[in-house]
Amino acid sequence: MLFKFMTILFRYFFVIVFISGFLNAQDAEPDAYQDSLQKVIDNSTSKAVKKASLFLLGEHLVQRNPEFAEDIARDIEQNFLNIEDSEEIRRNNYIFAASHRWQGDYKTALNYYQSIYEYSKDNKDSIDIAKSGHFIGTINMFLGNNVVSQNHLLEVANIYDKIGSAEQKARINNTLAGFYLNIDQLEKGKDQYLLALSQFEKLNDSTGMASANANLGLLYTELGEFDKAEMHLMKQKSLNKVFPTLREMGFHHDFLGLLRQEQGRLEEAYQEHLKALDIRENLSSTYNLCESKLNMGEVLIKLKRYPEAIEQLNDIFRYDEHQSLYQQQTAYNLLSEAYEKSGRHKDALENFKAYKKISDSIYSEESLEVIAEKDAQYERQKKDAEIELLNKEGEVTKANLSRSKVILIGTIICLVLFLIVVIALYKLYTKIKSKNYIITKALKDRELLLHETHHRVKNNLQMISSLLNLQSKYVEDKKAFEVLQNGRNRVESMAILHKNLYAGEDLNMVNLQTYFEGLAQSIFNSYHKSDKEFSVKVKAKNILMNVESVIPVGLIVNELVTNSLKHAFPKGQIEQPEIIIEMTESNSDYCLIVKDNGIGINDAILQKTATESFGQRLIQSLTKKLKAKIEVKNDSGTQVFVTIPKKKTSVVID
Repeated sequence: MLFKFMTILFRYFFVIVFISGFLNAQDAEPDAYQDSLQKVIDNSTSKAVKKASLFLLGEHLVQRNPEFAEDIARDIEQNFLNIEDSEEIRRNNYIFAASHRWQGDYKTALNYYQSIYEYSKDNKDSIDIAKSGHFIGTINMFLGNNVVSQNHLLEVANIYDKIGSAEQKARINNTLAGFYLNIDQLEKGKDQYLLALSQFEKLNDSTGMASANANLGLLYTELGEFDKAEMHLMKQKSLNKVFPTLREMGFHHDFLGLLRQEQGRLEEAYQEHLKALDIRENLSSTYNLCESKLNMGEVLIKLKRYPEAIEQLNDIFRYDEHQSLYQQQTAYNLLSEAYEKSGRHKDALENFKAYKKISDSIYSEESLEVIAEKDAQYERQKKDAEIELLNKEGEVTKANLSRSKVILIGTIICLVLFLIVVIALYKLYTKIKSKNYIITKALKDRELLLHETHHRVKNNLQMISSLLNLQSKYVEDKKAFEVLQNGRNRVESMAILHKNLYAGEDLNMVNLQTYFEGLAQSIFNSYHKSDKEFSVKVKAKNILMNVESVIPVGLIVNELVTNSLKHAFPKGQIEQPEIIIEMTESNSDYCLIVKDNGIGINDAILQKTATESFGQRLIQSLTKKLKAKIEVKNDSGTQVFVTIPKKKTSVVID
């Protein structure tokens, strides 16, 4: 029973380490932030800039690379620190303290935190008293100094109750929960953890929620509620995925291993503890490494692998720099059990005596009484503060009642004034509404006029198209006929554009899908081509383009489709003639693609027609106007690519 009791206490103490480790835990790998600060330090000629960057880098590295952080703090102290600036001195001492803490040298860390605390006390700096006191209380808890730890933690809680932020209150509650569990007050500890978890959830603090869930996972493990324990540990794991680091994964594997031990799944427990041990052997904290060795020793004893357990447990005493009575006590207790079960009774007795000596010093009756008294005093202070607050609220209520008549009269006056303002605003609203009606009517009239203008332009262009078509019937010269037909098609392309404008709701933008379909059909009709003879496909993805750009684009499409119909498909050579008109877009431009599956075009002919053909010269002129680039390829037919820079007025329909 005694061993079981001590195992519980050790595990809850183990949780406290996890609490503090969650504040900014990272892995010792350089990152972009570190690299950028290092570049500033290396290249800056300003001493002030270098000093500011060194402070930021040291604070960033206290857990990532505590040895390097200590070197930075020493560099600041020797070359940059203003000894008359107490703020700078404290800031640098925080870096020293944290770097020693994460190297496992708790004694040195405690000295630095103590100097900050004493300075803050002398200067009545409550925030810094609480900040340094929180660290002092936590480290003394690690070292087994429960009375000292409680004094500081309750002092911090009192300060944060008055002036602390929501996050600070949640974190001290989380730490106090671990303290209560550490002295076997399980129910009180559980209540504190649940309170801390609810506070972290309100803050949406993922690291705080992960910490509280991990602690509750271990608590429910000890209470035998394994389903709840598993749920909280898996929540911790999922929350840690937001900022995954090796340090947090080390905690997770060890915690899960403890649950598997209690479930009797010893091989799984061994594998989880082994993963944690592998991680921690490569990190800076010897304290966390010893935690994993203690857990490994415990599971190896249960697996009856006593020599391996003894080897792991004896390693604890090689790391004396963090001077943890809890770890030494637990190691002696487990060694006593391992020696006893392996038949080495003398060694078992010696280790048990050592364990008992430390245990009596930690859990003396006197210290437990002091802790209980301090705890009761803190609770009384909280209740007194609540009573005082209620009394003040009563006085405020009386004052409010005496002022109620004045407020009522003032309210009536305000209502009258409000009514006057409402009437004035209503009159103003009516006036504005009348003016808006006039403006809206004028806009509608303008829109109607534009529709009518586009309609008449379309009619005029179609009349010109009809005249050209009629004229071509009386021309016997084949070349002249072709010129007239080409001119007619160009006029028709613009007529279709204006038809789309007056038929649509937007008078400035043209739907290219609809426009290209109508244009292609018009060209096919002019050459007496049917859908059975030719296949035409339009792929414009409902792109809208402004009128100014569409006119030259439509003329280019007209020329390219006409060329394909005239030259790409000699009679009988292509079984299924096909022409594709496609418009695609990127962030910066549009790409018009017109391609056919005809016989292709000879490069020499292409060069010749580019200078002699009016159509080709027209295309070149239009692409220049659009600031576009044109490219012709032969690939199973002719492919023409026209890349047009985007204009702000071009949009895409959702």
